[in-house]
Formats: sequence, structure tokens, C-alpha cells
Amino acid sequence: MEQKEITIIASDLLGAEKAQNVVRQMKAGCRVIFSGLEELPEVAKSQVEQGAKVLIAFGLFAKIIRQNVDVPVIMVDLLADDVLEGLLQAAEIGKRIAIVGFRKVLKDVFRIRRLLSVDLVDIPTVMPEQLPEIFKNLKDVDVLVGGYYQVPLAKKCGIRTVLVKPRDEEIAKAVQMAKAYLEKEDAVSEGVAPMAESSVYASITVDSFGNIVMMNRLAAEYLGVSQLTAVSFSMEDVCPQFTRVIDSIANRRAYLNQIAKIEEKVFLYHAEPMFRDEELQGVNVTFQDVNMVLGAEASIRRKLTSKANQAEYSLDQIHGRSSGMTQVLKLALKYSKVEETVLILGETGVGKELFAQGIHRASNRKDGPFVAINCASLPESILESELFGYVKGAFTGADREGKRGLFEYAHTGTIFLDEIGEISLSLQGKLLRVLQEHSIRRIGGENPIPVDIRVIAATNRNLIAMVRDGTFRGDLYFRINVLGLRIPPLRQRKEDIVLLAEEFLSDASLRNSRNYYFTEAAKTAMLRYSWPGNIRELQNMVRRVTVISDTAKIDADVVEAYVEENQGLCPANPKKDEKNPYTLEEALALAGNNKKRAAELLGVSRATLYRMLERKES
Repeated sequence: MEQKEITIIASDLLGAEKAQNVVRQMKAGCRVIFSGLEELPEVAKSQVEQGAKVLIAFGLFAKIIRQNVDVPVIMVDLLADDVLEGLLQAAEIGKRIAIVGFRKVLKDVFRIRRLLSVDLVDIPTVMPEQLPEIFKNLKDVDVLVGGYYQVPLAKKCGIRTVLVKPRDEEIAKAVQMAKAYLEKEDAVSEGVAPMAESSVYASITVDSFGNIVMMNRLAAEYLGVSQLTAVSFSMEDVCPQFTRVIDSIANRRAYLNQIAKIEEKVFLYHAEPMFRDEELQGVNVTFQDVNMVLGAEASIRRKLTSKANQAEYSLDQIHGRSSGMTQVLKLALKYSKVEETVLILGETGVGKELFAQGIHRASNRKDGPFVAINCASLPESILESELFGYVKGAFTGADREGKRGLFEYAHTGTIFLDEIGEISLSLQGKLLRVLQEHSIRRIGGENPIPVDIRVIAATNRNLIAMVRDGTFRGDLYFRINVLGLRIPPLRQRKEDIVLLAEEFLSDASLRNSRNYYFTEAAKTAMLRYSWPGNIRELQNMVRRVTVISDTAKIDADVVEAYVEENQGLCPANPKKDEKNPYTLEEALALAGNNKKRAAELLGVSRATLYRMLERKES
């Protein structure tokens, strides 16, 4: 190993001189160079091209270099004692002290600032190009504490400064880390790839003996070690909790979705062996804080269930000319003008959520959120946390900051609880309290949180029978069924079947740039089927027939083929009068509700037709 494989890049001449003295004393023979900020990326790349396998830099420069090269970059660390010594010197100059960076040690320093009787102005770590503007606007500061790069910039702005310099032993330690890495690299096959930096995944690479070869920044932060100090240790020395890493080496197989607890944190990790020419080269370990995993899962689930917390459909987009549907739409419009809870009943596929969205959009809450969740789609524990949220530390794996629930997200708007008949009795009791008290309590919390929401619930279950069976609370039933809305199934409003089918067909024509149309025989075939899947099934049928039909004309054969395939899903059709090929509903539907045409289809007079209608309505 040639020592020139290690290059130290300093941000100013003082730092370069200090590093050169350390290298000379160590007889390490490392290259030491100076670079300004603007040329830093190119200088770093040039060193790598010239053979440098490890770079060493101070503070912010190390972060910039890491973004531009794919070799390890060791940051020379400052100790808390060094920063404290700089603050003591600054306190002799003035009482209002600005301090730049040093995030790793500031936590301890801030604890004793009162003992120093100083006022600390903490300037967050930023990119170097931002510092001149920050220093220019820095007001009422007596002195600034910074490193090699910050101090000259502050002096240019007329700010008194104290330079915090890394100790010689810290520079020497960085050189030793670099040497240890290079020695380890020589012992590992070329199949082990350089470690990629990531802000999401912590990552460690070990060789086939379990010794750490590489560790990215996030892994070092999680484990509380210096990024390349760990190359002198084995995986068992640094994090013995990752037990499956040794198993992965021994069994030459991957172990995914494993759980490990390190102090107060829980991690999800994967151990995956790496091979070259079927020979085991080592194991790559990636891991994440479980809080991040749970947060991502909750975010995905919320996006899937809430539909961006916006209602898409209005009542005038729900079409139907049958008397039953017309009455339901009128009732829904009336319900939209008041605040009481609505219970929507109906079979699967009749469009219960469309009505919920329409009521919301016609209400005074239309500018508020519309939050929808299917209560049958999640396990009880997850459903409860989704609805009510939780405080930080409420349970193992909970987000450190806690989480708002859907009731809070629906504040000032409407929450739609679909399939409410599927929730447990325990959760029913908690929902009842929300309706009674207009407030929620997060899981693990004690303080009530007021919520201004309107609840619309829906189910295809017989809640009255469930109340009798003891599987649904009677008090909750009466709370949610203040305003009831029953949507009739498609078989009870045959006048709407052809109307809806032609709307779906029109949509298909636009998508496929083809002018599809149903023949009269196809319409008749649709009317003879009872559509157990309701509107959703009708829409799916239209999509299918437009795909399999060779022409724009959709005839009875393709509709009848669909009906024959699915006929077993529905009860037998009622017998019709052998003399009349159509029922009253079918004739009206085919005639577009034209009474004269419907009478002709039925082979009766208009007077007889009206008598038939009267008997139906009575």
C-alpha cells in the first residue's frame, strides 16, 4: 500500500500546514494539498484520478467532497473540549457569541452556556457558499467561533473571531482510519462494491469473516461510531444485535425484514450475501429506523384511502331517471343542507361513496376536507391509529413525534366511514364517544382534541340484524342513522341500466377513438340480467365488450356471453308473462320512459299502461 493513496485536502493554508506537520511526524507520506471552495469538487476528482483511494478533509469540505467522489471521505472531527475552549476564549471578548456548525458537540455545549454567562447564537450548518451572505447580515454579535473556513470569511465582514482548530491527534486518527481502510480493502475481493451514501438507508458491508469493510454516514450516526473507525472491528463488536448477519455468512442466504433493537431505537434490517463466481465475498446490511418505515407505510395507506382528502363527484354527476333514483337524489340534496350524521345503505357497487362525496360537495363544508376510509380494509389496531392518531411513545415503533389521525385531518370537513358494519365493538364504543363529545383522544394521550366534523357512514350489512345479534351497538346505530339514505340496487331501477351503460360506452368511445353503440337486442339482453354487482358490474361489462367486439356495433351476442358467464351469481329471474317479452320496467327502459312507445312494446293500450304504473307505485 502506497501512502500516496491518502490525500488530505485543507480549506486554507493554516490547516494545510497543520496537517503537513502531523503527516511528517507520523512519517505517513500522505499527500496534503490546499483547495478553495469553487475548485474543490474538481480538485477532489483529480486526486482520485491520480490514485487517491481515501480522502481526508475538515468539516464542511468533507461533506462537499463526499457528493463528488465515490471513494471514502474521512472528516476530521472536533472534540467538545475544543469547542468549549474556543467559547471560553470568545467569552473574554464579548457576551453575544455566534457559533457556526459543530452540531455534534453543540448539544453538550448549550447545556453549560448559563455557566459561561454568554448568549449563544447558533448558526446552522449550511453550504459554504451561503456563509458570506449570512455573515454580512449577522447583527449585534461580539465574536464568532468557527473553523478554518468560516473564520477568514467572518473577518472580511468585520466580525471578531476565535479559531477552533482540530487537535493533532484527531488528524492523526483520521490518517490511521484511512490506512486501516486501505489495509482492509487489500484483503477483500473486488466483488465488494464501494459504499453509497444515502439519507434513507443505513448500510454496512462486511467481508466473509464478518469484519466491517465499509459503513455509510447514516449507519455511523445510528450506531454512534465514526464512519471509518468501524473498519477496525467486526460486526459483532459494533452491533451484535444484527444476529442474522453471521447467519447470512454461515448459510449463504439472505435474511430480510429482520428486527433489531439498539438502545431505545428499533431497526428493520436486511442481510444479503454477495457472491462472485459463486464464491461468497461478504454480506451487505441495509437498515432503517422502524419509525421511518411506519411513517412511509402510513403515508402510502393514507394516500390510498383518503384520495387526497378531496371529493371528486357532485350529486349532479350521479345519473338516473328511475323514480327510485330520483327520490334518493332529492333526499341527498336535502341532507346536504344540514349537519346531522348520514347512514348510506346499499349493496356493493351501487355508488355509496359517490353519494357521500356529492353530499359533502353540496354542503357548507364543501371547502373543507373530505376524508374517506374503508373500515374493512385494515386490521383493528391499525384502523384505530389511523382514525385517532397517537402521541409520541404511545407504543413500540410509534413515530417519535406522534401522528394525527383521520378525524383530525377531517377537521372542518366530512369523514366518510365506509363499511362501518365491519368495525369491532371496542372501536364502535370509541366512535360513539367521538359523536357524543365532538372530540377525540389520540392513542396514549390524555387530553381531548376538539374536532369539527360531519360523519357520513355506509354499509352493505343489515345493521338492525347485527344490533339484534349483539355485533353492533344499538346506541351507535341510532347515532349514525339520524338521516338514512338507501340506494336501490340496479335490478330495481331498470330504467337506469341502458342509460348508464350508454354513458360508460360513450367514455369507452372517447378512450378508444371509436364510435361504439348498442343494438336494441343488446339493450334487451342487459335488461334481462339482474346485475348483482350493480353499477360497478355494469361498467366492467361495458369495458369488456368494447375490448372483445370486432366492430363499433355492440350486439346481443357479446352481452349475452357475459350474462351467461355470470348468471350463477344472481337468483333466478322472475317468470314473465309468456305473451309479453318485456317486463314493465324493461319496456320503460327501452322506450326511454316514453309511455306510448312502452305500451307498444308491451302490446297494451296507454290506459292499461297507466293502470300498471299505478299498481306499481301503490
